Amino acid sequence: MSSIHEEINKIRIIDGHEHIDPVEIRKKNKVDFFGLLHYLESDLITAGMKRGILSKNSLLSDEEKAEQFLNFYQKTKNTTYARTLNTAVQDLYGMEEWSVNSILALNEKVIAATNDDQWYPKVLKEKSGIDLAITLAYTTNVDFSLFRPVMFLDYAYKLRTIKDIQVIERHSGVNVYTFQNYLHAVDALLNKFVSEGMIATKLGHAYWRTLKSTKPTFYEAEKCFNRLLSSFLDEPMSQQEAIVLQDYLIHHIIQGSIKNDLPIQIHTGHHETSVSGNGNIITNSKVSDLIPLLLAYPEAKFVLLHCGIPYHQEYLNIVKNYPNVFADFTWVYILSPTIAKQILHQMIEMVPQTKIFGFGGDYNFIEGTYAHQKLARKIVGDVLVEKVQDRMLTESEAVEFAQRIFRDNLLEFYKLKV
Repeated sequence: MSSIHEEINKIRIIDGHEHIDPVEIRKKNKVDFFGLLHYLESDLITAGMKRGILSKNSLLSDEEKAEQFLNFYQKTKNTTYARTLNTAVQDLYGMEEWSVNSILALNEKVIAATNDDQWYPKVLKEKSGIDLAITLAYTTNVDFSLFRPVMFLDYAYKLRTIKDIQVIERHSGVNVYTFQNYLHAVDALLNKFVSEGMIATKLGHAYWRTLKSTKPTFYEAEKCFNRLLSSFLDEPMSQQEAIVLQDYLIHHIIQGSIKNDLPIQIHTGHHETSVSGNGNIITNSKVSDLIPLLLAYPEAKFVLLHCGIPYHQEYLNIVKNYPNVFADFTWVYILSPTIAKQILHQMIEMVPQTKIFGFGGDYNFIEGTYAHQKLARKIVGDVLVEKVQDRMLTESEAVEFAQRIFRDNLLEFYKLKV
């Protein structure tokens, strides 16, 4: 191990994006081994496994689930998702070989960990070296000694039926009789989340529509909204009809984020098979489609997640040229270590180091985050060693760069205190 790798392993990470549930929710959901699959489930599905057969609602016994898992694991064990799960269960649970009996034994260990109040701090702080993780768990009620919340705002602009409006009405506590009332409700919801500790907003609409947004007038959006509000039979509006209203609300949420000094995290690039709601239409996630929004709000702070893969070349150009856009390596290392190295090499050469956020595990469970940070530290170390060998950086500059992207940049940008 090089001295650069050794220094990187000492860094206390600030984790820029996760989907880790509070421990109470993990307990309530009785998470077992099959609940830890997350990204690997996508590879199992694309290898031919039927969706849902390993879920809690499955009619299969644990033994039958283990047999199904083993069958498809053999087809996917080459992928980084599979290797990452393997690292997690080997390091944290002592898993040595894959068999039905060993999976059943592992299952009992995971259930015990789920019910262990010290498991979260042990894995995140002691094993992973993570001081804080920004998590999107659909609640602001998180353990602030471990997490800071970010909230999905998609449900405030993904309006297709009157029920969608009523959800915002209930959550905000604002009665909605007009479009202006609805805008006040969205503002109230943002203010509520901020008061509860939210440190950023998240827009994930690339999963269900294009990132491209027009700039409709209030009148155009109000006309669409009124059609929804008057559909008492809960008649759905088509996406094509609703997009004008959605676009207007995207602008409104960005403006509200600016007013509250909130960074705006946006999903770009790759879609996850197991959760995608649009059939994995990857062109919906094209990074350059965001350019009109980026130009419209120079005072905003846009964090473009996932390096835009597979649109990472245009992503690099955008992050380099726009002062209001920040790069984020969330999810990237486990998508492809090879692509991660390529992007990082280029980013070091192109993008100011203060604009780069180096790690977000993007996992539903802490075991995945542990394995992901281990891989991320190695990849960043490998790239920096190469940069030092090529005399593009000195060793001290390489260590400073790692300290910045793994910790200091996020502390400063999100105004965190640890």
